[in-house]
Amino acid sequence: MGAPLAQPASIRRNPQRHSSRDKIFSHELKPRKYKPPQHPTIFPFSSLSSSPLPATMKPLQAQVASVFRSAIEKVLTPIGAAIPEVSLVPAKPQFGDYQCNNAMGLFKQFGSVLNVKNPKEMADKIFAQMNASCFESVTVAPQGFITVKLSTKEWITRELVDLSHKGVSYTDPSPKRICVDFSSPNIAKEMHVGHMRSTILGETICRILEATGHTVFRINHLGDWGTQFGMLIEYIKEEYPDFLEKTPEISDLEVFYKAAKRRFDADPDFKLRAQRQVVALQSGDPFARNAWKILCEISLASFHQIYERLGVTIEERGESFYNEMIPSVVSKLTELGLVKDSEGAKCIFTSIDEVPLMAVKSDGGYGYDSTDLAAVYHRLFDVKSDWIIYLTDLGQETHFVKIFDAAKQAGWHVPGKTRLDHVGFGMVLGEDGKRFRTRSSETVKLKDLLDEAATRSEAELRERFASSETKKPDEWFKMAAETIGIGAVRYFDMRSNRTTNYVFSYDKMLDPKGNTAVYLLYAYARICSIMRQSKVDVDALEASTELALGTESERALGLELLKFPDMIQSILSDLYPHKLTDYMWELSNKFTAFYMECRVVDSPEMKSRLILCKLTKDVLAKCFHFLGIVPLESM
Repeated sequence: MGAPLAQPASIRRNPQRHSSRDKIFSHELKPRKYKPPQHPTIFPFSSLSSSPLPATMKPLQAQVASVFRSAIEKVLTPIGAAIPEVSLVPAKPQFGDYQCNNAMGLFKQFGSVLNVKNPKEMADKIFAQMNASCFESVTVAPQGFITVKLSTKEWITRELVDLSHKGVSYTDPSPKRICVDFSSPNIAKEMHVGHMRSTILGETICRILEATGHTVFRINHLGDWGTQFGMLIEYIKEEYPDFLEKTPEISDLEVFYKAAKRRFDADPDFKLRAQRQVVALQSGDPFARNAWKILCEISLASFHQIYERLGVTIEERGESFYNEMIPSVVSKLTELGLVKDSEGAKCIFTSIDEVPLMAVKSDGGYGYDSTDLAAVYHRLFDVKSDWIIYLTDLGQETHFVKIFDAAKQAGWHVPGKTRLDHVGFGMVLGEDGKRFRTRSSETVKLKDLLDEAATRSEAELRERFASSETKKPDEWFKMAAETIGIGAVRYFDMRSNRTTNYVFSYDKMLDPKGNTAVYLLYAYARICSIMRQSKVDVDALEASTELALGTESERALGLELLKFPDMIQSILSDLYPHKLTDYMWELSNKFTAFYMECRVVDSPEMKSRLILCKLTKDVLAKCFHFLGIVPLESM
């Protein structure tokens, strides 16, 4: 695991002074110079409703575990013992499909009571109570391991027929109201590579949660308030007096911000005037307020262009949204006896470390801690969330754990009833092993990164088709390059365990032979090509009469297809979405092995194998959807 280094502080809101005297809600702003995409990019929470999907696929491992649990229950019930959780793991393929490891522990606890002499005898006792008709083989090892191989006909084929009839989906049996806090760029700054992981991981997690029946509130906690706006407004007022009439572009704001920061650091008089602009903004001064709104609107329009390219749906609820709530939340915490005076500040001490949260700073202002305390209260009580997920770099993990601890002390967060998670992630590095930057040591803008990926992808496509008899129009190359290039970025980012740093490489990301989106998109297109070549209406095929798994590669592919809900269930448990790309890679390899061994078109088994092809296509399509990638049916 790489060192959990922090991303730049600008990824999320910085500690800033806030005032409680205004009522400013960032969600009231309407982006200027921005044409909304076809899908809603901003939507009110009130428009969301929970509509759980019908239960279809069942986790395969859980089904096997239930067979063992029933057998263990029959063994232990006569002696009045509690039934333990079944310890079931995937077996090595040469031995079987799953391995149960309970016998050893049960022997230690109850061997004498049950009159068994060793783990093997305990395993035999469990096996004797099993309904083994659904297994092709059951092996009991001398150490007590019980390994089973699922019946190809009675289990795998039956479940694939069911999948063919009902479609690819999994419903969480306990649907929840969930707030997901992700992306979180800062107003007056362009989105950069530091925002990429939060945005991509957050969108995928939201899509998985929604697909499994949860009600999801997607929150963009913008850095849209604080002292930096006084600095920027004062600079604009002096250097760009017609700012309110001639709206600049986001790139201009970057230049303004850097120039204003230099003035702020070097010129005491300018610093004083900037601080007065903060007061003016907080007091509702017309120029300051209008300038602030324009800054927000310009930034939102820029952000939404990125979100549209990435297929991200999110609602802006920045720091300003929670500003008026802070005094009330601090008052509630004070009444509960959690707020302590410390060196002039109002602090909340936690069990995490000696450094407290500052509910109110020593100068009477509000900062980062204040805002997040108000936000967690609002999300638990006003939004009525059961589960809140924050996606930021690992460097902010301690801060959020303290927020969770404070919420628990206040009785707002009740573990078991509510769930709070910080989904931390590592850094994106350049090939030199340092933070990914341009050659001039500037932070890589996210727009430039996506443009470069699409440009390289288009060059690869044009080279590939140069010697082909198939001709494609320029529009197709542009569309395909955007799909492949941005898909490659998303997949490459997602495939790394989120807690590790990873090295960004366009060459590796666009490799058509490696574990990349390019490889998977080609695999998907190959499946579509096979189905077209067959000239068979695959949708009309009846799996219950046509499907038969006659080879080991067919069986292995079918078994992998059935593991889709296990993968989803695992992500819901621990929020490690790289398991999605791991699954897609494994499934594509199983399909390649099947394709190499089993002729499909014009073979005697064509109809059965076409059903397998279609099921693989459907499962991959669902996985691509979670990644925000629309796959191409020909490449």
